[in-house]
Amino acid sequence: MLLFGGFVPNCLELVGSDCALTWLVCFGASIVRCETFDPGPALSYCLPMATKRAVTASIDTIFKQDVVGSQDLEPSEKVLVKAGTRLVVREITPDRFQHVKLRLDSPLLALDGLTSLSTVYAYQPHLQVDGLPQIIKLPVNYRGQTDNDWHPTFGNGYRQCNLTSCTMLADFLLEGELSRRAAAAGRKEPESVYQEVLAKYGDTIDHNCQTKALKDFGIESYYTQQTLAADDLLLSLRQGIPVVIGVKYKTGGHIVLLVGHDPARRLWLVHDPFGTRHGASDSYDIGIGGAYDEYSYDTFDRILWDRGPGTADGRIVTGIKGKTTGLTAGL
Repeated sequence: MLLFGGFVPNCLELVGSDCALTWLVCFGASIVRCETFDPGPALSYCLPMATKRAVTASIDTIFKQDVVGSQDLEPSEKVLVKAGTRLVVREITPDRFQHVKLRLDSPLLALDGLTSLSTVYAYQPHLQVDGLPQIIKLPVNYRGQTDNDWHPTFGNGYRQCNLTSCTMLADFLLEGELSRRAAAAGRKEPESVYQEVLAKYGDTIDHNCQTKALKDFGIESYYTQQTLAADDLLLSLRQGIPVVIGVKYKTGGHIVLLVGHDPARRLWLVHDPFGTRHGASDSYDIGIGGAYDEYSYDTFDRILWDRGPGTADGRIVTGIKGKTTGLTAGL
């Protein structure tokens, strides 16, 4: 049986299975479509990845309460874990500087002999992880910004990264509604439809205007700055909801759409409307590629969490057409 938490409007992608699958497309707690098919090399599913797994220390290592050198922590803030120790974890998420955040099934006693630690950070190269979470790869249609219509408020497509990222988000969550509107009106792409709504409120670079435009389409959301950690992003992805994020670029910033995560390869998957970015550099193949662009953990440390852990900017979707997503305000 597949269980669901919150709103799952579409399916995630599971790679490497060779069994038949029943595909459940859900709205809230209601199953609205069910299809059984034989998968090819990849198949889709809607199972939130909350299954417990285990980690084993490959060498003596330190679990700690912050991603800093262990010598900078008090005895109450760290625990020595001996090589070969196997621990069950409820959740594992990536963090900065090759660390992972572990929510332990059973707390560990810190070096002070008094403090119990249930959430810790560990250096991932020191761990073997049993049953890594599956790849999340949301089936979001990619849109590029460079060919967008010129608009008197927004200018040409080269400054419409936020508009295009929000268009991809809305079209996906509304199952192609913007694309259908564009086709019915003889417009070339869904961005043209989104432009008309956004223009009522202001410029594409104004996140409050984007919030109002998305609300007109029935999407409740908010854009938060310097508050999001990796587990916040994964929480949204596991609910089947992409995340519009702001990344460092040149002297300002750039907006892209986070659509997936590959824990085994230590990658985040991004729809970049500007094209293919060369790692954390400011160099691009403009208008080329951009779909499911692979960003390493190190790259995200440099362009997303460049101000420190838990400091990412992004848009959290809290409701769709009157249905709550399970993602709360204040992340």
